[in-house]
Amino acid sequence: MIEFKQVSKKYPTGQLALYNINLTLEAGEMVFITGHSGAGKSTLLKLVAMLERPTKGDVLIGGRSLSKLGRSQVPNYRRRIGFIFQDPHLLYDRTVFDNIALPLRIAGMGQNETRRRVQAALDKVGLTGRESTFPLMLSAGEKQRVGIARAMVNKPTIILADEPTGNLDPELAQDIMFTFAQFNELGATVMIASHDHALVERMKKRTIVLQKVD
Repeated sequence: MIEFKQVSKKYPTGQLALYNINLTLEAGEMVFITGHSGAGKSTLLKLVAMLERPTKGDVLIGGRSLSKLGRSQVPNYRRRIGFIFQDPHLLYDRTVFDNIALPLRIAGMGQNETRRRVQAALDKVGLTGRESTFPLMLSAGEKQRVGIARAMVNKPTIILADEPTGNLDPELAQDIMFTFAQFNELGATVMIASHDHALVERMKKRTIVLQKVD
């Protein structure tokens, strides 16, 4: 379960991104976060990933306050999180395999298990056989799929996606959303920030609309 209790976030610039957010997501739920640009969609996801901390209020995961996590506990917590950005930030001098394997190598996983997990992730996103390809040879949709596979390879319990289909045509965007739905069916809690209202409506999941704070 993910809970926001009276959460506000104000940046050092003075920008108030979120104000007094109260929100509960059940474990295994898939929800969409929508709202105008500047409404705080990205900030909401970053608070769950501990890329940002709230100015006021509390974020709880499974009943445990993130504010209680010490600095040394944050890396282990983040291994439970799969974060997908609009730009997948791939390493262009590494193959698809090496890009996806990166989180596993950082975690010190053995070579055989790493290979097994990368192949499984490639299969899930429909890129089997592309492991030796370099990112420059991939389409925008394929690059996004590599980013999703890299986020999924650690088998996260929470998936956060920030405008993951913003650069894709409608057909590819639909395919990417169904990929997220498949991971959700396997038990992951999924939060997707999106401004594509038509696509969100087609997915028929709970939608949370954020209002921009003046």
